[in-house]
Amino acid sequence: MVCIRKRFFNSNRLLLLPFGLWPGEETIVTRLQATLLCIFLISSIVFQLSRLFIAECNFDFIVRIFSSTSTYVMFASVPTVFWIHIKTITYLFDQLQYIYDRLKDRNEIAIYDKYGYFAKHVTTTIIILLVCCLCGSSVITYSPVILEIVVPLKNDLCAIRTVQFVTKYFNVSEKYCVLVFVHLTTAGATGLIVFIGTGTMVFSYLQHICGMFEIASYRIEQAMAIELLHNFHIKNRNVICRKMICAIDIQRQAMEFAKHLITSMEGTLFVMIITAVLCMTCNLYRIFQIESPMERMDEVLIHLGAVLFILIMLFLSNYVGQEVIDYSNHVYVITYNVSWYLAPLHIQKLILFLLQRSHKIFTLSAGGLFTASLECFATLVKVSMSYFTFMYSIQ
Repeated sequence: MVCIRKRFFNSNRLLLLPFGLWPGEETIVTRLQATLLCIFLISSIVFQLSRLFIAECNFDFIVRIFSSTSTYVMFASVPTVFWIHIKTITYLFDQLQYIYDRLKDRNEIAIYDKYGYFAKHVTTTIIILLVCCLCGSSVITYSPVILEIVVPLKNDLCAIRTVQFVTKYFNVSEKYCVLVFVHLTTAGATGLIVFIGTGTMVFSYLQHICGMFEIASYRIEQAMAIELLHNFHIKNRNVICRKMICAIDIQRQAMEFAKHLITSMEGTLFVMIITAVLCMTCNLYRIFQIESPMERMDEVLIHLGAVLFILIMLFLSNYVGQEVIDYSNHVYVITYNVSWYLAPLHIQKLILFLLQRSHKIFTLSAGGLFTASLECFATLVKVSMSYFTFMYSIQ
């Protein structure tokens, strides 16, 4: 028996296992790991928000804090909900394995593998980019601080600029600057790793759903093959009925799987979308508020990186949502285009039932307000730009 966890989700396991978030391996140790992770990520958010009550606030300072805090909120929300619903995630894993084990046709197995391997390749590519970004940013970020501690230099401009940046950005004393710097950068890197691990797993789940819809389309085409309809007798009638029932069954499983996944994370997705819009708006505003950007290129790159990260995250999530919609509609198109008129009346009634169910567009909706699609992606970007324009215009 093929284990889909080992075949398609090994990369996710490497990212999530050290933090106790890998489904199916829940022990006291993993619970402790996940608890410490959530506390660590939440502590970074609490610290940043606390600056609003401790330091002297103005509009620019509030935007600066929210541009940073909103990023950490996204990093912390998904792993926290993932940990809370770890049994649901494990159940979905078991469902994927159950569906895979029931596939007997080689073409259906090939379709399922195609989407699994595509998701795996996307995950591997993102992990490689993540490692490169973390290694590069760590060298650039920590080397001045380490050199200043090991070999103190009076004229170490890089270390001085780092201290000044953290002191001014979060309005903290230089005495605690290094501690704050290490805390926030470590929390950001940890949160990013876990966010990528959980996010790519959800992406893989949705790719498997697309594969189920394509298998449903394939089964309908095979059931309504011309040779079966032209040489119609009792044996072929049973074959057609059996294949149509199998097609309807896997379509139903795909819909139920998607609804179960989205329902378990619906509140989080709603918060994530609002936070992403806020994060992109505030970071765009900060980029255009920086005086002498060439002299403060480090701060510009931080805000620009946050904006690019939000855009990529929103695009991938809405892209896979659009794929689910398209493949769900493809079942309807295939059913409509087959030679149903050659089939007997009771088969036509079965096809009519399938058409009626497929006619309603199947979507992934968060909170009943946001539907994952490319149109939604464009709308969210447009909303962020509108808020940014408004904030910039009132200054």
